[in-house]
Amino acid sequence: MPIIQEVVYRRMVDRGMQKSRVAILIPGIFDRGKSMLRMQGALHKAGFTARTIHLKTNSGWYGMEPMAEQLCELVEELAGEGETCALVGFSMGGIVARYYLQRLGGAEKVHKFIALSSPHFGSLWAHLLPYKGGRQLRIGSEFLGNLNKDAAGLEGAAPVSIWTPYDTTIVPHTSSRLPIGDTYQVPVSLHRWVPQNPAVIDIVIAELTRALESGAS
Repeated sequence: MPIIQEVVYRRMVDRGMQKSRVAILIPGIFDRGKSMLRMQGALHKAGFTARTIHLKTNSGWYGMEPMAEQLCELVEELAGEGETCALVGFSMGGIVARYYLQRLGGAEKVHKFIALSSPHFGSLWAHLLPYKGGRQLRIGSEFLGNLNKDAAGLEGAAPVSIWTPYDTTIVPHTSSRLPIGDTYQVPVSLHRWVPQNPAVIDIVIAELTRALESGAS
């Protein structure tokens, strides 16, 4: 276990925090959660309590912040006092999760973070969205730049990014790779198919299972 992850884990243990089997799935822009249903079912079969959050204003009209606050409320509701959970964010959902983890204290409540084809360094397509969320997700945005400057704050959540070289929604597709943590390249033909891909789902289940075992005595 990397040093920072070990320090965070020991801090959680010292506070009596326990890793739960709760996994919150965060869909992408304009998505009410349909894209995550196959993964949710597979996680249930694997013994996890998987819940897809239905983000309000999921167009990103008001930016990532109110959606991250909604995520914060759901984590508190599902994980419970003294427990941590896992987050799996698809596309914009991964950026919502990052804002929660890095700006709203979420790192104290999350032991695993997986991002699926999220625009960590922006996407050209976001320039077509003339509102706050679109501006935040553009290449070179101040919002993403600030998150990436202190990306090390994610290390306690053992971050993982999964991406496809055929992504035509996240342009360039290399933007889907987090600057830290483990990275998996999976050849999925379309962006919207990423969370439904069997290989991607297998990786998510394996990573969430490994996270529960990591640091255990």
